[in-house]
Amino acid sequence: MARNVRLLSLALTAFAVVLASLLAFADSHVRIVRLSSVEGHVQIDRGVGEGLERAILNTPIVEGTRLVTGSDGLAEVEFENESALRVTENSEVKFAQLLLNDAGAKINQFQLTKGLVYLDTASKGDDIYRIKIGKTTLLAHRDTLARLSATPEQLKVAVFHGEVQLEGSAQPVSIHKKQTLTVDLKDAAKYEVANGTEQNRFDNWNKEREDYSRTYADSGGYGGPNRGFGLQDLNYYGDYFYANGYGWAWQPYGFAGSMLGWEPYNNGAWMFYPGLGYSWASAYPWGWLPYHYGSWAFINGTGWAWLPGSGYNGTWYAGNFLTVPKITKAPVGWTAATPPAILQSSMVPRTVLVGNAATSGLMVPGGRIPPNFASLVPGRSAVTTAGIVKPNGANRTVFAANAVNAHPDHVFAGRPVTAISDHGEFGGIGGRAISGPSIGMAGAAAHGSAGGSAK
Repeated sequence: MARNVRLLSLALTAFAVVLASLLAFADSHVRIVRLSSVEGHVQIDRGVGEGLERAILNTPIVEGTRLVTGSDGLAEVEFENESALRVTENSEVKFAQLLLNDAGAKINQFQLTKGLVYLDTASKGDDIYRIKIGKTTLLAHRDTLARLSATPEQLKVAVFHGEVQLEGSAQPVSIHKKQTLTVDLKDAAKYEVANGTEQNRFDNWNKEREDYSRTYADSGGYGGPNRGFGLQDLNYYGDYFYANGYGWAWQPYGFAGSMLGWEPYNNGAWMFYPGLGYSWASAYPWGWLPYHYGSWAFINGTGWAWLPGSGYNGTWYAGNFLTVPKITKAPVGWTAATPPAILQSSMVPRTVLVGNAATSGLMVPGGRIPPNFASLVPGRSAVTTAGIVKPNGANRTVFAANAVNAHPDHVFAGRPVTAISDHGEFGGIGGRAISGPSIGMAGAAAHGSAGGSAK
């Protein structure tokens, strides 16, 4: 009897060890989100031992990444469900946890060291957003927009909609729509919840970033994916067409004729990540989805185009992240750019710049000018645009600013009722049809020429 008890005890112990091991591996830290906007002086520490370096648009953000903005720096990090963390000037934030648990929920934990940020969470899903400021921890629910500002002495949280909870207090503390929480960071037990929210000079910038994403994130009935983080940039900067033998394909606006002499690797950086190797970061404003999902193909008659692939009606991008862009078809004699060789871990260059990424983002001639969202910040010092290649007047569409909030540098406009093609083709619902070496027109889908800002 005693022997059986001992055997049972050993079996239970072994089972407990196995169960603990399974639970330990049930949560996965392999998540990659993106640096979706960079304006002014922004630095990034990717946790690879190189310290702070210049932030490049579309840099993959992994757990442990730290963002630091200068006196004119603005940045945005977008998550898979189109939630976003927007970081204003003189701020520092660390992505302490980017975790996918066994229930399929994403856990996002940020450490705000200083400055002012906006947390904009998606309206669907059970993802968790936790913000730590010193010893104070906040939990944001879905469909929440909150502004958090931190100094060494004080934390202020203004909730515009949704709900934020203060954790760790003796009694549950919830901050609701149009309420502001003030916490004494020297004594976290001292806090106050008051009705009302004060205006801040960065509110308009945050609102326009939010409007841009919501206006263009939907596919609007055109070909191609209908969900995916970074999709708004594809809808704003280009359109889809149907290519026989390939299915739906995408190209940036203004590339008519020029895609024949362009190639996908001429502006960006190779960035080294432990466990991933080198990953390509494109400096083009639309350069997230086309370089990490689907593939590129050189199609006769139109040049390079991005192919999202089939089965993208759901979360087609989940688990399919590519560090190196995939090529389905290349021109004769063309050789793809390859990542730097990894010889010794101690000798690996962590970031290798390509093209103009060292100085600024690059717009393809004839393409759409990126909106200057930073121009909405009152009193912001001007940032030089030297090195930015802007399209000439003959090859681009001019955007009309909102009549009430007009600004000479701000060109973001909501989707117009009437579509006008940047390819110089006639507008209409549908896509361009391509067959063989010639281009046959079945209507050009374009998403912006003029119109008011979507408020």
